[in-house]
Amino acid sequence: MKHRAYTGTSDGVAKGRRAGMIEFIKQMGIITDGALWNNGDFGVRDIKGKAGQLSVHATGRACDLSYRHMPNHKDASNTKGKPEGRKHALEACRIMVKNADLLQIEMIIDYFPEPHGRAWKCDRNGWVKYDRHMVSGSPGGDWLHVELSPAMADDAVAVRSAFKQISEQMANG
Repeated sequence: MKHRAYTGTSDGVAKGRRAGMIEFIKQMGIITDGALWNNGDFGVRDIKGKAGQLSVHATGRACDLSYRHMPNHKDASNTKGKPEGRKHALEACRIMVKNADLLQIEMIIDYFPEPHGRAWKCDRNGWVKYDRHMVSGSPGGDWLHVELSPAMADDAVAVRSAFKQISEQMANG
């Protein structure tokens, strides 16, 4: 895996949801058998807790994938997530990092670990565990924030193709 440049919000505010990000969310749900689900994607807003700093969600290239198990006892078809969600989230992180170049992932924020969460970024090709408050919702947040490159966020076909390769890798051990 090579280091890649991090886009941040330099591509500006999107006009709406982007096809590749929509497909990425769908495929993450499939590959985790429903353990991860969309807890938010496109929205023009600032970073939570950082007024005046545009969120990557505004570019249409970020999503929050929750692993919270939310059973709906009245209608089981509305259940989100799975028991032992954290275990599934860690496996999803492993898959995403292993395939970060293929998926063109630029950042993953994991809000759960103490003392203040952790983040993986493409420009350092590694995880950093935060030792001070960096992201709202940490520690203990039960979701992953994931950012794609601009090209991948726009290309649903490339996202499907990447997940097909990942699924084949997983099937072949």
